Amino acid sequence: MDSILSLAVCAAGICGAQLAYWLPLKKRDRFRLRALLDLIMVIPLSRLMVFGNSGCLDALLLLVIYAVYFTCAAVSTHLCTRLDWAASAYCSVWIVLTSESVYELWRVLIWTAEALGMRHLSLYSTPMLLGQLGFTVVCCIVVRFTVARTMPEDGTYHIGPRQLGSAGLMGVMFVFQFFALQTSLRIGLHPSAVVAPSLLTQFYCVTLLYLQTELFKKAALQKEMDALNLLYDRQRKQYQIARQNVQIINRKCHELKVQIADLRRLQPDAAASQSLDEAEQAARMYDANAATGNEVLDVVLTEKSLLCEAQRIRLNCVADGTCLAAIEPGDLYALFSNLLDQAIDTAAQQRDTDRRMIDLLVCRRQGFAVVNVIGPHPAEQPDHGRRHSYELKVARRIVHKYSGSMATEPRGALFAVKIVLPPPKAE
Repeated sequence: MDSILSLAVCAAGICGAQLAYWLPLKKRDRFRLRALLDLIMVIPLSRLMVFGNSGCLDALLLLVIYAVYFTCAAVSTHLCTRLDWAASAYCSVWIVLTSESVYELWRVLIWTAEALGMRHLSLYSTPMLLGQLGFTVVCCIVVRFTVARTMPEDGTYHIGPRQLGSAGLMGVMFVFQFFALQTSLRIGLHPSAVVAPSLLTQFYCVTLLYLQTELFKKAALQKEMDALNLLYDRQRKQYQIARQNVQIINRKCHELKVQIADLRRLQPDAAASQSLDEAEQAARMYDANAATGNEVLDVVLTEKSLLCEAQRIRLNCVADGTCLAAIEPGDLYALFSNLLDQAIDTAAQQRDTDRRMIDLLVCRRQGFAVVNVIGPHPAEQPDHGRRHSYELKVARRIVHKYSGSMATEPRGALFAVKIVLPPPKAE
């Protein structure tokens, strides 16, 4: 019975640590089935770990066993979550360190209780193993809602070679300290003589690994913030250029229509008349200047309408630009430019012509300005996904600048962006 409980404690530590770090991540299809299959694999691994920690093996074989543990944790993480191999290896370091830390914390708790005069019980007796099992489960739950919840970014880890190498070094140091602690206890050294320095070193390893994670996250956020600022500034400055381009197009189209009208007065033949009709239709298409009551919104919609026409995308627009008069021209241009660029890029990827469509609604409801953009759902592609994420983040920043709210809502094959802006304070 005690051997079965020892195996259950070890399996609970491994599975609990895995689930603690897997649950906040993006999961693969049929995650529950994959997790169940992983539990089946953990049983022989737990038997191997119990045998390795029994003191019957030398340091080299024990090191091989822990290498197998790291490998199994990395493979299981990759198969159950959407992490790449580098991120899976990084997560496996945390899984191993967490499971071993819980084991050592239980030992420290028992040693502390004995030092306070409590009755000594065998660590492998049934009551102690049941207590260790409950302690392991509680610790894994605490890790799940503290460290494991805050480390990922959008359900994933972005791990580079430097961070992975540093994490591997910390993991090796932790495991060697664990070996030293186990060996010292087996040869009869008093726990207080070896536990404090070993645990302190391991605590520093875990702390440094967590601080490293936060520092890399901060550096990545700063890099992303710089990219967003650059994109935002460029789009604010682009408004004047876009305005001039639209004015030039409108003027040239007007001149072209005047010339076509002059040619019609010459009474050309039927073939020439058909060519003039086609030229007039093209001029009318490029002269389709939006009239929303807001000059900035007119420029954006005219510019994006030409882009949609070139890519055979249907842009359905119902817009009352007067409700957006309180927004600065640069911000308004950047807002709609990002929203429509994201929708146009997604629509351009659709092979079905019926799905190459974008709906835009700008209206006033109960004093609030409401903007809805509905287009095809973006495909999961790394390059497009990152660019779309930047565009939506810039749009969200502008909305928050004017105390508004922005929400994205997948609707099956469609993707909707909803924005609500309060009325200006002067109203």
